[in-house]
Amino acid sequence: MNAIGLYFVVVNLVWLVGVAPAVAKDEDLSNDIQVTIYAPKTASFPGCTHIAFSGKTEIVTAGNRLFYRNDTQSPFRQSAIKGLKDAHSVAFNPHDRLFYATDTGNHQLITFRDPANSGVQTRQTSLAEIKLQRPHDIVFDQATGWLYSLNPDSSQVFRFKTTGKTAGALDLSQHLGYSRALTIVDGRLYVVGSSVGAVVEVIHFGKQQYKIHNSFEKKKDAPAGSWTSTGLVLNDVDFFQGHWYATSYFCPTYAGNNDYNENKFIRFKTWQDLKEGTWDDLSHLLPSKVVPYYLTPRGESLFIAVFNHEDPGTFGKVYRLTIAR
Repeated sequence: MNAIGLYFVVVNLVWLVGVAPAVAKDEDLSNDIQVTIYAPKTASFPGCTHIAFSGKTEIVTAGNRLFYRNDTQSPFRQSAIKGLKDAHSVAFNPHDRLFYATDTGNHQLITFRDPANSGVQTRQTSLAEIKLQRPHDIVFDQATGWLYSLNPDSSQVFRFKTTGKTAGALDLSQHLGYSRALTIVDGRLYVVGSSVGAVVEVIHFGKQQYKIHNSFEKKKDAPAGSWTSTGLVLNDVDFFQGHWYATSYFCPTYAGNNDYNENKFIRFKTWQDLKEGTWDDLSHLLPSKVVPYYLTPRGESLFIAVFNHEDPGTFGKVYRLTIAR
């Protein structure tokens, strides 16, 4: 190589180092990660925020309805349970053999034994002497038997057992704004602060001990937006096969003239990576314009519930992510 050629190589290397973004957009990841439609293969759920599994039973939360099936070969059917309003998620409690659902718009938790039947066992409108206000997520900790739910506007997290008994509360309002999701990983609770783009790791619920993981270049406290205008607006965060995966509420309505797909679905290895923006942008693996919402790891798959904010009911689906070995 002559001197002039060497000069241009050095200049180009310096330029790349100087302007390389902290956020990775690795299209080559498509070779290792596969994302396919799980359900429904055709048509759409009337909205879709979550899929829950219990044995062979699968339940999809879709606004004012639940859909279920008892084997993967059958089509989903509408649950007989009626009267739901903007329901968000479902969890199964093996101790009382009941499903718990956040009946968000009715400000309550309900329990039921079988989605094929219309019977509702209980309706809970408060926990720890605090009124439920649009409860969003509900999760069950297999290790301890605790159930957790939350009031999103006030960032109050509730811990209880079997229809609200022995309930306690954790107030995170000093650190989080609007919060959509909860996650249990290795027996530890994580509270997803959506509008502030942060995750609270609860060290000890009873002692009110926790630590906060902030995200890279958060620009604005907002319930939805775009990467350019707000930074991450987290819908959910969950751990799957060595990485944390995170979804954000980015869509045309809130993005304005900005890109509404960039960084709406990312993965990273450590909380330090989240803080520094050292993540992989997987958004290209999902359709444009859809909002990826709650994540559900199960076995060798990570399930992603998505919907169309601008035209509800036209693209409510569950996607399945797998990694080649």
